[in-house]
Parts: sequence; structure tokens; C-alpha cells
Amino acid sequence: MNSLHTLGVKLTVFSLLVVALLAGVVAPVVAKAEGSNLQHYIEENSDRYEAFRAENPEMPFDRVVAYVNAGADKAYYSDIVVVDRPSDLRVLLSKNFALPYGYEPPDLVELPGGHLLRKIAASAFEDMRDAARDEGLNLVIRSSYRSHGSQVASYNLVAENYGVEGAEISVARPGHSEHQTGLALDIMHREGTTGPLTVQGFEYSNEYFWLLEHGHEYGFILRYPEGYTQLQGFVYEPWHWRYVGKKVSMSMFRWKIATFEEYYGRYLAKPRFQRPPPQPPAIQGSIRALPL
Repeated sequence: MNSLHTLGVKLTVFSLLVVALLAGVVAPVVAKAEGSNLQHYIEENSDRYEAFRAENPEMPFDRVVAYVNAGADKAYYSDIVVVDRPSDLRVLLSKNFALPYGYEPPDLVELPGGHLLRKIAASAFEDMRDAARDEGLNLVIRSSYRSHGSQVASYNLVAENYGVEGAEISVARPGHSEHQTGLALDIMHREGTTGPLTVQGFEYSNEYFWLLEHGHEYGFILRYPEGYTQLQGFVYEPWHWRYVGKKVSMSMFRWKIATFEEYYGRYLAKPRFQRPPPQPPAIQGSIRALPL
């Protein structure tokens, strides 16, 4: 009986090993077969797709592929890609996608109040503001273009008041901020207010609901919607709107794509990223207690 029992145990262990081995072999094959019908499937990312799907089992596979293509599966600031077309209206910036060091937008124009935006974004905002005004609503720019140095100051200010952890989920590190592209703006609905909390409560305003319904008609998207902090690394920011052009914004609205990461991963991601040479430090000693 002992020998039979021992043999049975060995057979059970062997069977489990075989199952595990087959699972390791079959899963990538299944994933590849499943992804063969997806235009945005990139074969070199297949292992990353499987790992990310294991962490997000409820997410449809086509979205898994899109988010991995956008680098959402990587640890924040762990494998930074410097974008090669920083002036593209569809440029993706995130915690793993950055602007070239010292980048400045080519065509900034000044709006009333001293705010700067790229010319096409400024014109679109003026049209959007005027349309909202016709309905008795008030769209006010709280923040627009920020230079690299201004972003350093913004990050440090938040870190001093709310700690590094607070800054990391609410302010992009220098070089990673959409504000530096001249395509992003923070919007509020109250004139003549100042301070870092002026945008608070915007999500309850009529202006916010109007933007949700009409912002895409002018080329703007809500960049950090509610419920996507884990994927984007930033808290819900109802005031932060990004100009991407009407073609992209209308497509996202029509196809109900909530985040720009997903759109990028579906339609803009390249099969291979070219890693650039190391960039020089932002501003020596300017970001205190910043984890690397």
C-alpha cells in the first residue's frame, strides 16, 4: 500500500507539472491566436500582454493590448521613452513617455489673461468658450502652457504642501507634463479667483457637464477621467482638458474610448520604440526628495 501510495503521489505531482508546463506553453499561443485579429497587436509585446491580463482578468483583451502598447503595464518612470515627434497634436505624454529635454512648442500665442497655448489649441478654445458663453456658461483658463522650469516649480510646491506622494499622483514630473506641450489647460468656472484649489468643485458645475457633452466637438478630451488612476497614475482631474484635434476627439467620443492611452495603444503605437541616449538632468537639485 505504501508503494502504491507513493506512486500515486508521484503521478499526481507529475500531472501537475505537466499541466503547469502546458499552461506556460499554451497561454502565449492562445494569446497570439486571439491577438491575430487585432490590428494593434504587436507580437514583441505578447509576454507583456499575458502578464497584464493576469493582473486585470476582467479587462477585455483588446483593451489589454492597447494599454500595454501605451506602456501602462510598466512601473512608473521605470522605462522612459522620449517621444520623437513632440509637436504632434497626438503626442502621448505619461509617466513613461517624456518630451525631449528643453522642448518648447513652436507656435505659442497669448490669450487674454496672459495664458499661452499653441495657436491651433488657442483658436479651438476660443470657439469652445464662445459657444459655452452663448448658453450662459463661463469657461475660464486656470493654467495653460508651462515651461520645463515652471513645471519644476509646480511639482516642488505641491510636494512641499502635500508630500512627494501627493505630488506624484497630481502633478507630472518635469518633462512629462502635457502643459509643456502647449496643448493642455486647466479650466475653472469662476472669474477672479487664485490659488491651487480654484479648480476644486468644477466637476459639479454646469460648465463641466457641458464640456463632457461638447468638448470633443472642438478637439478637446478629458485627459484624466474618474476610475483610471491605476492605469494613468494620476487622480481624477475634471478640470484638465487636452487638445488632440477633432479627428481624435470625435473618434474617442463615438467609440466611447475613455482614455488617450487606450486610443494611442489602438491606433498610434509603433511596433518598436527606439531608446534615445540618456538625457541630461532637469535642473540640478531642483526637485527635492524626488524618488528616482
